[in-house]
Amino acid sequence: MRSRLLLTGSILLCAILVAGCTSPTGLHTPSPDARTASVTANPTFTPDKTIFTIHASPEKYSPIMSSAVGIRLTPDYTASVPVSYNWTANYGTFISWNATEGNVTIGNQSIRTTDPSIYWSYPPEDMGREKPPVTVRLVIESERLIHGGGGGRGTIAWSEIRIGWEKNDTAVAGP
Repeated sequence: MRSRLLLTGSILLCAILVAGCTSPTGLHTPSPDARTASVTANPTFTPDKTIFTIHASPEKYSPIMSSAVGIRLTPDYTASVPVSYNWTANYGTFISWNATEGNVTIGNQSIRTTDPSIYWSYPPEDMGREKPPVTVRLVIESERLIHGGGGGRGTIAWSEIRIGWEKNDTAVAGP
């Protein structure tokens, strides 16, 4: 009886060790690529490729356009768990606009939101001045579990979109 209990306990211990730690269920892994999938396990890992596209509308923008707040940027990424969208740019400002609540938040060159869409713009006082090419980066992050019960943000995916200039004052979004 004692040896059977010892054998059962040993098998159970081996099964637990083989299983290892598990990640939270439902975490969206958009690509079967092992390097992309490992991003959720290692938040300091920076993938060397994008796994979603950022769509821009309108593709051309100038502050004198009264019908637009800026260029609306929207990722073609669908999250299966709660995520935050961390937007950064080397020039310009981000504007978060919640039409249902009427809230407008004007950020600077970085902003973190829970809404996937954001507007990018630049100051009207910069019209007539030379402006740099713009790189907008979106990092999608999720709360993740750390072995031992702690928490933190984990990078799920990232992508970039470039914004160039036409006739010096018209921003043009491209790939």
